[in-house]
This record gives sequence, C-alpha cells and structure tokens, in this order.
Amino acid sequence: MPSTNGQGWQRRRGEDPVLPEVLHVLWERRLLVIGVVLVLVLASAVFGLREQRFYTAEATVSFQPREGSRAGEDPEAFVEGVLGAVTARGFLRDVMREADWADGPEKFGERLDVERYDGANGASGLRVRFSGANAVEATRSANAYAYVFVARVEQLNDRRLAGGTLAADASVEEYASPEGWASPRPFVLAAAAIVAGVIVGGAAALLLESRARSWRNARDAELTLRAPVLGVIPDYSSEEG
Repeated sequence: MPSTNGQGWQRRRGEDPVLPEVLHVLWERRLLVIGVVLVLVLASAVFGLREQRFYTAEATVSFQPREGSRAGEDPEAFVEGVLGAVTARGFLRDVMREADWADGPEKFGERLDVERYDGANGASGLRVRFSGANAVEATRSANAYAYVFVARVEQLNDRRLAGGTLAADASVEEYASPEGWASPRPFVLAAAAIVAGVIVGGAAALLLESRARSWRNARDAELTLRAPVLGVIPDYSSEEG
C-alpha cells in the first residue's frame, strides 16, 4: 500500500473521525480491543474471588395504632414514636443475642439495612435486610431483628412506657427465607470490566491508528480520500529480489 504524507489517521482526513471510520478502526484492531477486555475481566474475576461473598435475606415487619387509640394523632409522629421507643435501651444488643452474633455491634450494623415503607390501611412497615457470610447467617439475623422488634412493641404496650401507652400492634409480615440471594457485586465488576475494556482498547486502537503512515487496504484509502477505490496495484517490491 502507498504511504501517506500526513501525520496520522486523523490528520490525513483533516477532521474528526465519524462513526463508520471509528468502527472500521476498531474492527481492524479488534484483537487489541479483545485483549484489553480479557485482561480487565480476568483482573475483576481475581478480585471478585478474593473478596468475601455475602448473602442477603429480608424480613418485613408491620405496625399500626391499636384500634380506637390516639385518634387524630399525626401518623408520622406515631411512627417516629414507635421507632424511638422500640429501638432504644439495648435493642440492637438483644437482636445480636437472638441471632447468636459474636463479631460485635459495629460489624452487625454494617451488614444491617432497615428501610421504612407505608403499608395498607394506615399501617407502616420495615424491610429488614441483612447480609451474611452465608444464607443461614443472613436469615437468622434478619428474622432476629423482626422478632425482637415485635416482642419489644408488646412489652412496651404491657408496661405502658414511652409516655403512657404505646398502643401499637406489630407483627412479622414475612420471615426471611433460608435461601437468601447472593450479592450481585461479581457480575457488576465483570460488566464494568467489559465496558472499561472496550473504552480503553478502543482509545488505544484510535491512538495507534492516528500514528499510522500507510494504508492497510482499499477500505483505508476510501475512508481517507472519501472516494471509492476503482483499482489496486499490487506491491511486488518484496518479490523483485
């Protein structure tokens, strides 16, 4: 192929590359792009295997005012009152004891995720998610939180604490399943590695192409000259000797 007099792929065209040209370069240098993708995917796989895998289990708890009690009270104030009364005075310690947790409250809190939601008929609820090293640990801990929460509501009702009568009904709507589900983090890492590999490999391919001083084939010439190639003269210089 004849050499070009420009300083590279982009300069030969005198303007920024368009999509067909970019796709052509990526296809011509596809081995480079694939190689970068494989390296990053392999690195993410090694990192994912070394990282501890967690299982997540979820239990749900609902609570609402007892029928006929606290008429006209602000629902938000009722929810805040219940949560403040129930989760005070060593609540998390009781949950860890129920779950047979021995690694301390800090790690337990890191793996615990409690989310409020509004239920039907004026009820409020909590989604209790716990991420454990295995499905059994995750299930036991999520269910322990739900069980202790309901038990505490009943105790406060009986003892008439928290400013008089708590007057709330609570129940476990759904216990956590022993199966749980695995953290999707390894799949997220693999997907991110593929995207990053395509970007990095594509950028490297375009950079190498910008430094090229010759055409590899007729398609390169067509993209450079913006005109169809009518014929190609074979290069016999290597056979003259």
